[in-house]
Amino acid sequence: MMSGLEHRPARAYVAMPMDVTLEQLPRVVGEEFERVAALLDSRGIAPRGAVIRYIAARPDGTFSIEVGHLVDPADLEGSPIAPDELPAGEYSVAHHDGPYNRIGAVTRELMDSWAPAGIAPASAHTTTGEDYACWYELYLDLPREGEHGPEGPVEVAVLTAPADAG
Repeated sequence: MMSGLEHRPARAYVAMPMDVTLEQLPRVVGEEFERVAALLDSRGIAPRGAVIRYIAARPDGTFSIEVGHLVDPADLEGSPIAPDELPAGEYSVAHHDGPYNRIGAVTRELMDSWAPAGIAPASAHTTTGEDYACWYELYLDLPREGEHGPEGPVEVAVLTAPADAG
C-alpha cells in the first residue's frame, strides 16, 4: 500500500444510494455498478471509473453508501440525470492493486496513519451524527479474477480537515 496526501479536484459522479452491511457489500455493489453503467449507456454516457462513496456508518452495523460511476458533467447536458460531486480538497489516499478482500485492511492502515501524521478526516453532520465528509473507493479498472477472488487497482480516498481545524 502506498499512501499520502493528495489534492484532488472536484469530480462528478452518478450513483444509487443503498444501505448495506460489510458482509453484503461485495455481493451487491457489482450489481449496482452494472445498473448505473446501463443507465448511463442508455443515454450514450461513458462511465469514467466505478466509485463507492461512504455516507454514514450506523450504530446497527450498516453503512449508507452510494454506488456508481464518475462521469464528465458535459456528457449529462440535456439529460434528466443530475450528477453528485466528490468535493475538491486535500485527501488522504491509499493506492492498492490486489485482492478486493484486502481493501478493509488497507483502509485500516490508512486510518492508523492519520494520528502520527497529524491528519484528521473532515466530518459532516448526518442523521446519525458525525460522519466523514467525503470517503470513497475508486476502482480504476475492471476487476480481474485472482487467486483470492476479484482484484485490481483501487484508491481509498478520505477528505481531510484543514490543518488549523483543531
